[in-house]
Amino acid sequence: MSKDKDPYSKLKKQLHLARIIYHIPNFIKLSLRLLKDKRVSFFPKLLVYGAIVYFLSPYDLLPDFLIPFLGYFEDIIILIFCLIGLVKLSPPEVVEGHVKAIDIENKQRYRFFR
Repeated sequence: MSKDKDPYSKLKKQLHLARIIYHIPNFIKLSLRLLKDKRVSFFPKLLVYGAIVYFLSPYDLLPDFLIPFLGYFEDIIILIFCLIGLVKLSPPEVVEGHVKAIDIENKQRYRFFR
């Protein structure tokens, strides 16, 4: 076993993936809140709405019927990148306020499980 190889690297990767999966509902809530917020400019919202139209559109860069798995995967990746762009292009104080509100909602909703 080499010294530079971490014996727990596989476990760390699995835990990192688990954390990402755990936060997906919160990220969706944040995205929906930012889309409704009037303090967020029009361009980031247009980016997301364009990605949704592209996702639902029968026309794709990689057609779904030619390459079934990759065609759908490409649609989802574009939508995810546009949602990340929405969060990054929104004013930081607006994002921070919504993140705190979502955290408070989660603490109230799941207070019996803690």
